[in-house]
This record gives sequence, C-alpha cells and structure tokens, in this order.
Amino acid sequence: MKSALSFGSSRVGLRGVVCFLVLLYGLATVLLPVFMLNKLVFLPLFLISMCVFVSRPIKIFAPVLVFSIFFYGFWLGGFYDADSHLARQILLASSSLFLIYVISEFRVDMGYVVKVVGALFALVMCAFSFSLMIAPASYFSQLVLGFYMDNNLGFYGVRDFGGVNMFMLHHRSSPFLLLPLSIFFLDFLNTRKVVPASLVLVVMLAIICSASRGLMVMALITLFALYFHRKSWSVRLLMLLALVPVLVFTLHYLVTHTNVLSATEVSNGTKIGHFMSFFEALDWKMLIFGNGLGSYFYSQGYERLVSQTEITWLDSIRYFGLPLSIILFVVILFPRSRFLKSLELSSSRLIMFMYLLISLSNPVLFNSFGFFVILWYWSVVMRVEQPFRNLAGARRRVE
Repeated sequence: MKSALSFGSSRVGLRGVVCFLVLLYGLATVLLPVFMLNKLVFLPLFLISMCVFVSRPIKIFAPVLVFSIFFYGFWLGGFYDADSHLARQILLASSSLFLIYVISEFRVDMGYVVKVVGALFALVMCAFSFSLMIAPASYFSQLVLGFYMDNNLGFYGVRDFGGVNMFMLHHRSSPFLLLPLSIFFLDFLNTRKVVPASLVLVVMLAIICSASRGLMVMALITLFALYFHRKSWSVRLLMLLALVPVLVFTLHYLVTHTNVLSATEVSNGTKIGHFMSFFEALDWKMLIFGNGLGSYFYSQGYERLVSQTEITWLDSIRYFGLPLSIILFVVILFPRSRFLKSLELSSSRLIMFMYLLISLSNPVLFNSFGFFVILWYWSVVMRVEQPFRNLAGARRRVE
C-alpha cells in the first residue's frame, strides 16, 4: 500500500514538473524564439517523451511519420546545394512533435498552456506597442526596442496599408496569436463572460499592431467561421445572405481605392514572384521527389537565390515533392485514422485548417512555434478520442 501511494505521489509530482516545463517551453518558443532557452527546456521533455515512446503502447504514429518526411528531406538536401543551417533548424524543430507522447501520458492541458502563453505574449506586445506610440524616445522604449532589434525578434516601423501608413511591431511569432485568439473566442461563446471577451480584444489588438494583413484577415475569417460553425442552418443562411453584399462592397472599395489587392504592391509582388519562380523551376523530379530540405531556387520575389519563402506549401513541394507534401498535411490534420464527430474536435480542426491557410502567405508552419500549434491540436485529438479508446478496450475485455 505504501509503495503504491509513493508511486502515485511521485507520478503526481512528475506530472507537475512536466506541465511546468511544457508551459516554459511554450513561453520560450513564442516570446524568445531565437534564444537557446527553449532548446534547454526541450531536452528533458524530449528525453521523457522517448522513455514514454519505448515503454508504452504507441497511441499515435503521426510524429514518427512527419519526422520521417523531414528526415528524408534533410537526407536528400545533402546531395544538393541546400541551406544546411536551415535544414538542421527545421529538422530539430520537427522533432518537437515527439513531445505529444509526454503531453498525452501526463495529461498536460495544452489549451491552458496556449491561453497562458497567448495572453502574456499579447499583453507584452500591446504594452510595447503603446510605449513606442506614446513615448518612442523614452528610456524604456529605447531599451526594449534595442533588445528587440539586436536579437532579430521581429520588425518595427511603419507599413503602407492600402495607402494608409500604419504602425507596425511585428514579432516573428505574431501568427501564433491566431490560436489563442480562437480559443478565447470559443471560451466566450461557451461562457459569455467578460474575461474571455477582454482577452479576445487584447489578442486582436496585438494582431493589429503587428500590421500583418494576412494575419488580420485570417483572424476575422476564423472568428466568423467559428461562430458560423456553431449556428443552425437557418442562421447560417441568413449570415451568408448578409455577408455577400458586405464582401462585394469591401472588394470593390479595396480594388478601386487602395492598392491592397494590386500586383504592383510590394508584398503582393513578392508573393507573385515566388509563385512564378516556383513554376519556372518545377520539373518532374522536384514534383515527385523534391529537391531536399533547405534547397535553393531563384525567386523573382526576392531577386536572388533563396532556401525559404513566405509560401510554405510551395516550399514543402520543393523540399519533399508533391506526394509526401500531401501526406504531410493530411497527417497534420488527421493524425489518427479514427474520425469522430465532436464539436470540440471539429472546432479545433477548423482552427488548425485556418492556421495552415496562413502558411500560404507566411512562413508559420516549419518552425518551433508552428509545430507547437500542431502539438496543441494533436493533444485535443488524443484527449477527445481517449473515452472512445477506453470504451473499445472495455468491450474487448467483455468479449
């Protein structure tokens, strides 16, 4: 009895340590992605995950499959003139997906982790942005800005937004904010309380301060889609009828009065250049097998040789080929073969799908915070499916 109690208490203590390390890893990954802190925290979590992997039945094979695809790309890139530094960086980041084993084993609440990380990140960025707007020459503003720019954490300045100059403080991890924004919005829809509503506003404000057009547009689309998803078909029809004229007016205004959708706009021109250069470089070998992780190609968007662009989906085809790229994105969205009908799971899958759509215009997936988003989604899948696995096991024992 005493040994059982001792084992139970030690496991509870270890669970607390694991939960704290996962939270610390999330904070370091999102707030300070260029520092070594997240790697130092990652190491013990990875070792524990490997112990779980070899000592417990494998509940999910997706991390092995995804890492194998990245390892194939890393191996293939060694035969070409690839960016070895970027390849090693992406391969190491993809290994973080193995943390799903320790997250599942110790029942780490990734929703809580994401909310804490997202709230702190948004508050820090809002406070920093307001400081730079109100008192840009103050000692605090200059001190933090110096640290921010010296460590290459993001971009600061003014960005043209359809002919309007807009304040910009864009952190490298700003696209991550789409995830906590969505979770806080779902909390608000479920509870109708002030706290989640306030956090939605704070995160949205941080997104606006980032001046990322793609992120702002996707944030609005995601909030609408989550709200739309939870309504009856009659309400959905009314929403669509009301949305059509709004979209028509908005698109007409953007085309006739701004350069947001113009091919001559700098950001749009860069992305068009990436697309054109990709199809010029495309051949059957790259389409089927890829050219390896971190492989170079000439992009008209940047007018130079590059190993990574803003369009992750095209980069994936260049790295791994079309067949493995399709498998990669399917496994990310459907990490397990079982397909369950659950409101929580369908909402989480919608959020993950929207995050994948952002990668059409931002390099937000093949990095540490991108894989952290995948860990959150996979943890939801594992947690929602757990009761069904228990029920299936009980039925087998009865039979």
